Amino acid sequence: MVRKVKVIATLGNSTEKILEDIIKNDVDAILIDNYYGEEEENIRRIEEVKKLRDKNDVNTAIIYDLDHIYAQSKYKLIRIEEKNIEFACKQDVDFISCPFVSNLDEIRKVKAILKEHNKENIGLIVKIDCKEAYENIDEIISFADSIMINRDELGMEMPYQNLPSVQKEIVQKANNSMKSVILTTQMLHSMIYNPRPTRAEVSDVANAIIDGVDAIMLIEETAIGSYPKEALETVDRIINYIEQQDIFKEDNEYRNHTMGIAHAIAISIKHLLDSIEVKNIVTYTKSGQTAKFIARYRPKVPVLAVVSNKQKARQLALTRGVVPFIEEKTLTTEQMLKYATSYSEKADLAQKGDFILITAGQPDLGKKDVPPTDFVNIREV
Repeated sequence: MVRKVKVIATLGNSTEKILEDIIKNDVDAILIDNYYGEEEENIRRIEEVKKLRDKNDVNTAIIYDLDHIYAQSKYKLIRIEEKNIEFACKQDVDFISCPFVSNLDEIRKVKAILKEHNKENIGLIVKIDCKEAYENIDEIISFADSIMINRDELGMEMPYQNLPSVQKEIVQKANNSMKSVILTTQMLHSMIYNPRPTRAEVSDVANAIIDGVDAIMLIEETAIGSYPKEALETVDRIINYIEQQDIFKEDNEYRNHTMGIAHAIAISIKHLLDSIEVKNIVTYTKSGQTAKFIARYRPKVPVLAVVSNKQKARQLALTRGVVPFIEEKTLTTEQMLKYATSYSEKADLAQKGDFILITAGQPDLGKKDVPPTDFVNIREV
């Protein structure tokens, strides 16, 4: 069974001996945090991740956590060091995470620097870790590529009893905007020192999955914990169990709204799956946006997103339920339909006799560029 919710591990001393194992078997993305390593050490770790993901033919994304200068008396961002953004560009990471954002000025600056270095393809994750970020959540979500909820820091700036409802609100708003949302800090905190989680931690992770998070990120549990592998396996077991349960609510958010073709197709797929049994969805997507539209409605089967290169595949590493697959050639409509079955078999998502659902734009209509998604097809493998 393919795990839909993604898992992110923070690298540190505890992951040194198990890095290849967790890249091959456990994680969808890796976080590089300067708190757990100096610059030279982080360069080595980034290079090692790139080498291992190529060796094992996986699309493990690399997230770089930006250093920042903030007021000691209160968690407010003063500035992000430009040299750290340049470091991320030079190391060609897939995402950068921006902390303690009270307004959009600093992250606009981050995007400007990425543009200067011709690295606009690096995804911008904005951390919601202070009261000001929460108060500007709608504006931040509209600007960011992904959202990260840092509950530890956020909980220091608001009454603790408010945090559960605030978390649910942020997750729902990110879901509605088709932005990946990551939940982090103190997910399995007891497993820093113990091989088993507490019951409260299991319930916490499970409820986050039910609420709609795209990814669970472990920090100290993997960076410095005594049981990093066990912590990752625990998250995996919780995710796999919850995803098999029929406990996810019906989403009527866009039922009566006007929308684009790709978005409308995504909704129609959700309702098609209530009437027919398919093993997976294959979507040919130039930008990855159609895969995000489909994933937003939490289909009960995996979404195999066919993209043109590894960088675009890694950009989907944080999107719930999406399995990227790389096809560098531009295919005709007939080739898309024909190859979709073999892609599903290669990804171990379907076997002979199963039905799959295919969605794409028709590239053989005389247009220069690949058109947006405009058809749905169901085929037997």
